Amino acid sequence: MTNKINLVINLSILALLIYLAVSVKQLQDKVFPDPNVMIPLMGMEQREELRYNIREFLNNVIVEAIEEQENK
Repeated sequence: MTNKINLVINLSILALLIYLAVSVKQLQDKVFPDPNVMIPLMGMEQREELRYNIREFLNNVIVEAIEEQENK
């Protein structure tokens, strides 16, 4: 009976080790991707937000410049 319990415990430990090895490999692939493939640093939403912020900044600069010219 104890041999069967030990066998079940050992198989469970082996299954957990295999699961952890696969998980670590997947995590490693995400963290250290193929050096020959470029990964975008920004997502589409971040890119759109950056464009919006740049446009707003430039519009504010133009408005300030126009107001400054009108005050002279």
